[in-house]
Amino acid sequence: MATECRRTKSKRINRNKLMKVYAYGILLLLVVIGGVMGLLIGRATAPVNTEIVTETVTVEVPVYEADKLPELGEVFYYDIPLSDSLQRYIYEVCADEGVPVTLVLAMIEHESRFNPEVVSSTDDYGLMQINEVNHEWLEEDFRCADMLNPYQNVFCGIKIIAKYIEKYEDDYGKALMAYNMGDYGARKAWQNGVTSTNYSTSILELMQKYEEVSHSANSNATE
Repeated sequence: MATECRRTKSKRINRNKLMKVYAYGILLLLVVIGGVMGLLIGRATAPVNTEIVTETVTVEVPVYEADKLPELGEVFYYDIPLSDSLQRYIYEVCADEGVPVTLVLAMIEHESRFNPEVVSSTDDYGLMQINEVNHEWLEEDFRCADMLNPYQNVFCGIKIIAKYIEKYEDDYGKALMAYNMGDYGARKAWQNGVTSTNYSTSILELMQKYEEVSHSANSNATE
């Protein structure tokens, strides 16, 4: 009997251990299931980012050093079909490049009659009628890609005429011929004895008129 009783006790101990293992297993399973369910619920209830991201592409127009810009009081706004903002910008670029504003305004009037969107039959664009053959290098050098944008157009036009003014030592007539005919064409004309054209003389006459208007306005302001 003692032996039989000992066997019965041993079996009961093994069953208890087994029940504890089952209990721990079930508890662990419940913990795992709870964690998975929590993760799924968290993802399902997380806010959805519905923000639409757009990319804005801008074309930069160069900015100039402040010490090279004219004082605001020195700017005279002409009664022409160009905004004060654009006229101010022309003053700034001309001040930076050492080009008379009156010359540039005379070129704009003669070239395009102040129409920033005009394109000629020979592929000249915008206010200063910049020919298409120049567009690629102007874009590469100055990041100006839109010759129908008045700001980019006048910037490039002033850059070109400034180069010729410097090259021909402030001879505006020669600079204008080179601007209109190209450097090679102008040199060929000079070799043939042609020192001026209707283009260059017309613009120089317009330049004189702009200077007279400015001078008259300044004289009246000081009286």
